[in-house]
Amino acid sequence: MACTDRSWRCGIRSSDPVGQGRKIYRKNLLLIPIVVIILIGFAGLYFFSHKQPQQNLEGVANSSAVGQNLTALNYAKRILSDAREIYLKATEENKTWKYSIPDFFTREFILNAMFINESTISIGDALYKYLILYVYYEGFVYSPQKIKANGIEVELLPKPRNVTYTGGQAYSYRITYNNKTYNATLYSIGFFESSFYLTESTQKIDNLYIIKITITKKLYDPSSVNRLWLILIRS
Repeated sequence: MACTDRSWRCGIRSSDPVGQGRKIYRKNLLLIPIVVIILIGFAGLYFFSHKQPQQNLEGVANSSAVGQNLTALNYAKRILSDAREIYLKATEENKTWKYSIPDFFTREFILNAMFINESTISIGDALYKYLILYVYYEGFVYSPQKIKANGIEVELLPKPRNVTYTGGQAYSYRITYNNKTYNATLYSIGFFESSFYLTESTQKIDNLYIIKITITKKLYDPSSVNRLWLILIRS
Protein backbone atom coordinates (compact mmCIF):
# COMPACT_ATOMS: atom_id res chain seq x y z
CA MET A 1 0.00 0.00 0.00
CA ALA A 2 1.33 3.39 -0.92
CA CYS A 3 2.22 5.64 1.93
CA THR A 4 0.18 8.78 1.75
CA ASP A 5 1.43 10.35 4.98
CA ARG A 6 4.45 12.59 5.35
CA SER A 7 7.63 10.97 4.09
CA TRP A 8 9.31 10.75 7.51
CA ARG A 9 6.52 8.46 8.71
CA CYS A 10 7.32 6.04 5.88
CA GLY A 11 10.98 5.80 6.83
CA ILE A 12 12.04 8.05 3.96
CA ARG A 13 14.18 11.09 4.70
CA SER A 14 13.40 14.07 2.55
CA SER A 15 16.22 16.27 1.32
CA ASP A 16 16.86 19.43 3.32
CA PRO A 17 18.27 22.10 0.95
CA VAL A 18 18.53 24.65 3.75
CA GLY A 19 20.64 22.34 5.90
CA GLN A 20 22.89 21.39 3.02
CA GLY A 21 23.39 25.04 2.18
CA ARG A 22 24.45 25.74 5.74
CA LYS A 23 27.05 22.95 5.60
CA ILE A 24 28.49 24.28 2.34
CA TYR A 25 28.58 27.79 3.79
CA ARG A 26 30.51 26.54 6.84
CA LYS A 27 33.01 24.74 4.58
CA ASN A 28 33.52 27.91 2.53
CA LEU A 29 34.15 29.90 5.70
CA LEU A 30 36.87 27.44 6.64
CA LEU A 31 38.45 27.76 3.18
CA ILE A 32 38.63 31.59 3.23
CA PRO A 33 41.54 31.86 5.73
CA ILE A 34 43.47 29.22 3.78
CA VAL A 35 43.00 31.09 0.51
CA VAL A 36 44.03 34.38 2.16
CA ILE A 37 47.21 32.79 3.55
CA ILE A 38 48.08 31.39 0.10
CA LEU A 39 47.52 34.77 -1.57
CA ILE A 40 49.68 36.55 1.02
CA GLY A 41 52.41 33.99 0.46
CA PHE A 42 52.36 34.52 -3.32
CA ALA A 43 52.32 38.30 -2.88
CA GLY A 44 55.33 38.11 -0.59
CA LEU A 45 57.22 35.97 -3.08
CA TYR A 46 56.35 38.37 -5.89
CA PHE A 47 57.60 41.48 -4.12
CA PHE A 48 60.68 39.69 -2.82
CA SER A 49 61.63 38.52 -6.32
CA HIS A 50 60.68 41.80 -8.06
CA LYS A 51 62.02 44.37 -5.63
CA GLN A 52 64.36 47.05 -6.96
CA PRO A 53 68.07 46.29 -6.82
CA GLN A 54 69.85 47.40 -3.69
CA GLN A 55 71.61 50.74 -3.94
CA ASN A 56 75.35 50.89 -3.66
CA LEU A 57 75.83 52.57 -0.28
CA GLU A 58 79.40 53.71 -0.82
CA GLY A 59 79.70 57.14 0.73
CA VAL A 60 76.05 57.16 1.73
CA ALA A 61 74.74 59.34 4.58
CA ASN A 62 76.13 58.86 8.09
CA SER A 63 79.70 58.82 6.78
CA SER A 64 82.36 61.47 6.36
CA ALA A 65 84.61 62.16 3.42
CA VAL A 66 87.76 64.19 2.87
CA GLY A 67 88.47 65.12 -0.73
CA GLN A 68 86.45 64.24 -3.79
CA ASN A 69 85.22 60.67 -4.17
CA LEU A 70 86.71 59.47 -7.46
CA THR A 71 83.84 57.11 -8.25
CA ALA A 72 81.33 59.89 -7.62
CA LEU A 73 83.43 62.21 -9.80
CA ASN A 74 83.35 59.75 -12.70
CA TYR A 75 79.57 59.48 -12.46
CA ALA A 76 79.30 63.27 -12.20
CA LYS A 77 81.21 63.56 -15.49
CA ARG A 78 78.88 61.02 -17.07
CA ILE A 79 75.74 62.87 -15.91
CA LEU A 80 77.10 66.17 -17.23
CA SER A 81 77.94 64.55 -20.58
CA ASP A 82 74.47 62.96 -20.84
CA ALA A 83 72.81 66.25 -19.88
CA ARG A 84 74.71 68.13 -22.58
CA GLU A 85 73.76 65.54 -25.19
CA ILE A 86 70.07 65.72 -24.21
CA TYR A 87 70.08 69.52 -24.32
CA LEU A 88 71.84 69.82 -27.69
CA LYS A 89 69.73 67.15 -29.38
CA ALA A 90 66.42 68.49 -28.05
CA THR A 91 67.35 72.04 -29.07
CA GLU A 92 68.41 70.95 -32.55
CA GLU A 93 65.13 69.05 -33.03
CA ASN A 94 63.14 72.00 -31.61
CA LYS A 95 61.84 69.81 -28.79
CA THR A 96 62.59 72.16 -25.91
CA TRP A 97 59.73 70.61 -23.91
CA LYS A 98 62.18 67.82 -23.11
CA TYR A 99 64.15 69.95 -20.67
CA SER A 100 63.69 72.58 -17.98
CA ILE A 101 66.62 74.99 -17.62
CA PRO A 102 65.38 78.29 -16.16
CA ASP A 103 68.48 80.52 -16.04
CA PHE A 104 71.52 81.59 -18.06
CA PHE A 105 74.21 80.36 -15.64
CA THR A 106 72.69 76.90 -15.56
CA ARG A 107 72.60 76.76 -19.36
CA GLU A 108 76.23 77.86 -19.53
CA PHE A 109 77.17 75.12 -17.11
CA ILE A 110 75.48 72.46 -19.22
CA LEU A 111 77.11 73.66 -22.43
CA ASN A 112 80.60 74.63 -21.32
CA ALA A 113 81.48 73.12 -17.94
CA MET A 114 84.49 70.80 -17.82
CA PHE A 115 85.98 68.91 -14.90
CA ILE A 116 89.69 69.77 -15.10
CA ASN A 117 90.74 67.79 -12.02
CA GLU A 118 89.53 66.90 -8.52
CA SER A 119 89.42 70.54 -7.41
CA THR A 120 88.63 72.71 -10.45
CA ILE A 121 85.86 73.11 -13.01
CA SER A 122 86.06 75.48 -15.93
CA ILE A 123 83.06 77.20 -17.49
CA GLY A 124 84.38 78.89 -20.59
CA ASP A 125 87.33 80.99 -19.40
CA ALA A 126 86.22 81.09 -15.76
CA LEU A 127 87.60 78.69 -13.14
CA TYR A 128 85.65 77.42 -10.13
CA LYS A 129 86.45 75.32 -7.12
CA TYR A 130 83.84 72.64 -6.64
CA LEU A 131 82.55 70.07 -4.20
CA ILE A 132 80.20 67.21 -5.04
CA LEU A 133 77.27 67.06 -2.62
CA TYR A 134 75.21 64.23 -4.04
CA VAL A 135 75.29 61.73 -6.89
CA TYR A 136 72.77 59.09 -7.85
CA TYR A 137 73.49 57.14 -11.01
CA GLU A 138 71.78 53.84 -11.84
CA GLY A 139 71.97 52.51 -8.29
CA PHE A 140 75.19 54.18 -7.16
CA VAL A 141 74.65 56.65 -4.30
CA TYR A 142 77.07 59.23 -2.99
CA SER A 143 75.65 61.38 -0.19
CA PRO A 144 78.11 61.86 2.69
CA GLN A 145 76.95 63.21 6.02
CA LYS A 146 80.05 65.41 6.17
CA ILE A 147 82.56 66.31 3.48
CA LYS A 148 85.55 68.61 3.22
CA ALA A 149 87.36 69.45 0.00
CA ASN A 150 88.97 72.49 -1.63
CA GLY A 151 88.49 74.61 1.49
CA ILE A 152 84.73 73.92 1.53
CA GLU A 153 83.11 72.09 4.42
CA VAL A 154 79.58 70.75 4.17
CA GLU A 155 77.37 68.92 6.65
CA LEU A 156 74.08 67.26 5.78
CA LEU A 157 71.76 68.17 8.64
CA PRO A 158 69.34 65.67 10.23
CA LYS A 159 65.77 65.90 9.00
CA PRO A 160 63.31 67.34 11.54
CA ARG A 161 61.02 64.61 12.82
CA ASN A 162 57.95 66.85 12.89
CA VAL A 163 58.29 68.02 9.26
CA THR A 164 56.92 66.01 6.34
CA TYR A 165 56.98 66.70 2.60
CA THR A 166 54.46 65.52 0.06
CA GLY A 167 55.85 64.02 -3.13
CA GLY A 168 59.51 64.75 -2.43
CA GLN A 169 62.46 64.98 -0.07
CA ALA A 170 64.27 67.95 1.44
CA TYR A 171 68.00 68.00 2.15
CA SER A 172 69.36 70.75 4.38
CA TYR A 173 73.08 71.57 4.32
CA ARG A 174 75.36 73.71 6.44
CA ILE A 175 78.17 75.08 4.25
CA THR A 176 81.33 76.67 5.63
CA TYR A 177 83.79 78.50 3.42
CA ASN A 178 86.27 81.28 4.10
CA ASN A 179 85.13 81.56 7.74
CA LYS A 180 81.52 82.11 6.70
CA THR A 181 78.62 79.73 7.24
CA TYR A 182 75.65 79.33 4.93
CA ASN A 183 72.49 77.23 5.07
CA ALA A 184 70.89 75.77 1.97
CA THR A 185 67.97 73.40 1.42
CA LEU A 186 67.67 71.37 -1.76
CA TYR A 187 64.54 69.53 -2.81
CA SER A 188 64.21 66.32 -4.75
CA ILE A 189 60.74 66.01 -6.28
CA GLY A 190 60.64 62.81 -8.29
CA PHE A 191 57.43 63.54 -10.20
CA PHE A 192 58.71 66.90 -11.47
CA GLU A 193 62.21 65.62 -12.23
CA SER A 194 60.84 62.69 -14.23
CA SER A 195 58.55 64.99 -16.23
CA PHE A 196 61.55 66.11 -18.35
CA TYR A 197 64.52 64.31 -19.80
CA LEU A 198 66.69 67.02 -18.28
CA THR A 199 66.18 69.50 -15.45
CA GLU A 200 68.74 71.84 -13.99
CA SER A 201 68.66 74.76 -11.59
CA THR A 202 71.13 76.99 -9.78
CA GLN A 203 70.79 78.42 -6.28
CA LYS A 204 73.14 81.35 -5.60
CA ILE A 205 74.09 82.21 -2.02
CA ASP A 206 76.64 84.98 -1.73
CA ASN A 207 79.50 83.74 -3.93
CA LEU A 208 78.35 80.11 -3.88
CA TYR A 209 76.57 78.43 -6.78
CA ILE A 210 74.66 75.25 -5.88
CA ILE A 211 73.78 73.37 -9.05
CA LYS A 212 71.25 70.54 -9.42
CA ILE A 213 71.13 68.39 -12.54
CA THR A 214 68.69 65.52 -13.14
CA ILE A 215 68.40 63.34 -16.21
CA THR A 216 66.09 60.46 -17.05
CA LYS A 217 65.63 58.03 -19.92
CA LYS A 218 62.00 57.21 -19.07
CA LEU A 219 59.47 59.96 -18.44
CA TYR A 220 57.21 59.84 -15.38
CA ASP A 221 59.31 57.14 -13.73
CA PRO A 222 61.03 58.69 -10.67
CA SER A 223 63.07 55.52 -10.13
CA SER A 224 64.91 56.14 -13.42
CA VAL A 225 66.09 59.66 -12.50
CA ASN A 226 69.86 60.21 -12.10
CA ARG A 227 71.03 63.22 -10.06
CA LEU A 228 74.08 65.40 -9.57
CA TRP A 229 74.32 68.17 -6.97
CA LEU A 230 77.47 70.23 -6.52
CA ILE A 231 78.78 73.53 -5.15
CA LEU A 232 80.85 75.97 -7.22
CA ILE A 233 82.95 78.85 -5.93
CA ARG A 234 84.68 81.27 -8.29
CA SER A 235 88.46 80.90 -7.98
